[in-house]
Amino acid sequence: MRRNRIIVLFLLLTVFISCFAQEIQFGKIDSTAKLTEGPYVFWGNENATIKYILNDNFVSQDVTVKGKGLFSFSLEGFKDDYEISSYPPKIESSTFSDVFKFFVISDIHGQYERMVEILKGNGIIDENLDWAWGEGHLVILGDVFDRGDMVTECLWLIHKLERQAEDLQGKVHYLLGNHEIMVLRNDLRYLNDKYKKTAELMQMSMGDIYSQTSEFGRWLRTKHTIIKLNDVLFVHAGINPEMLKFNNDFIEINNLIRKNIDAPEEKFKYNDDLKFLFGSDGPLWYRGYFEDTKTSPQIKQDNLLKLLNDMELSKIIVGHTTQDFINPFFKDSVIPVDTGIKSGNKGEALLYENGIYYRAKANGYKEQLIFP
Repeated sequence: MRRNRIIVLFLLLTVFISCFAQEIQFGKIDSTAKLTEGPYVFWGNENATIKYILNDNFVSQDVTVKGKGLFSFSLEGFKDDYEISSYPPKIESSTFSDVFKFFVISDIHGQYERMVEILKGNGIIDENLDWAWGEGHLVILGDVFDRGDMVTECLWLIHKLERQAEDLQGKVHYLLGNHEIMVLRNDLRYLNDKYKKTAELMQMSMGDIYSQTSEFGRWLRTKHTIIKLNDVLFVHAGINPEMLKFNNDFIEINNLIRKNIDAPEEKFKYNDDLKFLFGSDGPLWYRGYFEDTKTSPQIKQDNLLKLLNDMELSKIIVGHTTQDFINPFFKDSVIPVDTGIKSGNKGEALLYENGIYYRAKANGYKEQLIFP
């Protein structure tokens, strides 16, 4: 009897430790450690204000940047250097041809260390976390935000790599996911507690922190929802056949989403296009390629292949709906890339080079996905 009691107590303790670890991972338990977080940059007419938290203390400092173009700064308590431009970011093209290699990750959800591990392991970045992939294209299929506690570090790294890749004729494409839109619209259902504390210490809302006058806010508001490389479409969640009503005009779709990120809820009630694009059947939320989802019935294969043919596509690459591993389906025409990076110790990436698709592991091992 005593032995059985010990076994039961051990099992209960194991369950408690497991649950406690999960609570910490997803930000539901406050740490007693002092918070250092940021930096966040806000733009004025002739200066920028850098705001951050250092050991639970809110710090704000102004720097003059007018006419300087690129501006670098470092901060006490932060190991990285940061570079910003006084010139607003521009909206890039959403269509590219003759792309001979691309690398795709999705749904990072603040898991900075896992993202770095995957990018380093596959030679996308070097040991100094600088761009190392020449003319290649890195595609991030949205949902960098929420759940994890290193969202800011992820954003600064992507922000830096975007500029570095451009200098070497490469590209970084950061697409909007539903969680980017949620945070920009101040929907904080999945926000890690670390950022709630940050906003409290800064005496700002998350909407203020990512406003149009902030560096991250104005940068994110230039991002696309849908891009096309060669004859392959990239989108966070998926393309519903109903989107054909937009006549395959990705520029219009991207602009409609971008221009209405800050629209009041009232506007969505009376605009069917916006209601669709931002809703469960739109490109940010659609799950119709997958079985057993509560929001969308699974599309039939013939309808999916017809959709691809009408859009002159060979494949659609998506995130949003987590899979155990990357496994193409619908005759290899849909490739899901969200494989659980949000857990912090899982997840892989999709590599395309020399006309071949590979499942890319964090250690650099690659396995061919699609065979002729």
